Amino acid sequence: MALTEIVFFSIFLMFTLQPSTSVEVCPVLCGTQLIRFPFRLNTQPGRCGYPRFDLSCKNEAHAILTLPFSGGFTVVNIDYIFQNIWIEDPDSCAPRRILQGLNLSGTPFDLLEPRSYTFFNCSSASSTVPKLAEAKLISCLSGKDFSVVAVPTERLDLPASLSTSCSEMAKVLLPLSLSDWSDPGDGFILTWNEPDCKLCESRAGTCMFKNDTGTDVGCSGGFND
Repeated sequence: MALTEIVFFSIFLMFTLQPSTSVEVCPVLCGTQLIRFPFRLNTQPGRCGYPRFDLSCKNEAHAILTLPFSGGFTVVNIDYIFQNIWIEDPDSCAPRRILQGLNLSGTPFDLLEPRSYTFFNCSSASSTVPKLAEAKLISCLSGKDFSVVAVPTERLDLPASLSTSCSEMAKVLLPLSLSDWSDPGDGFILTWNEPDCKLCESRAGTCMFKNDTGTDVGCSGGFND
């Protein structure tokens, strides 16, 4: 192959394999939370983020993720490398929102490390409300005369079970919580698989659309192994 052909072929590869420089990269702050690809604020151009990754910015201070069938949640943190988003209930009672029916249909998100829990309503007559070490008191759902506890479903067959004064409320999947549900206000974590920007992020690159149309993503900048 002639030298001129090699040069032209190299230039062709450079422009076809690199993300389009005309594609918008639109990082923006909402309060202290950095919003960037694949997320975007709903006031930004559509190409600033991946489809279904829209956030809103409440009072220019709090990023809000609205799930189509479950309502709005406050964004606490976004981990772009591991592709996790930590959200909490604005009323500081995430378990209530989950019991009402956490529905992720129509979203790109899944529960992170889901585990089955059974919720119980226990009367105050039970002096040792949970006897199991892994049972969690849900204070935001409890009242003066009763306590609500959540127990890992697989632990219910152990000899040390709950008091007979406890009645089952519901059985639900709970995502991983940073506080292991010791404080329901800490919310929970969702994850996503598409778009897959993990490798790009781990190399300090910028994940973005490859072209001005379509949803193929590429990586701009960063460092190699």
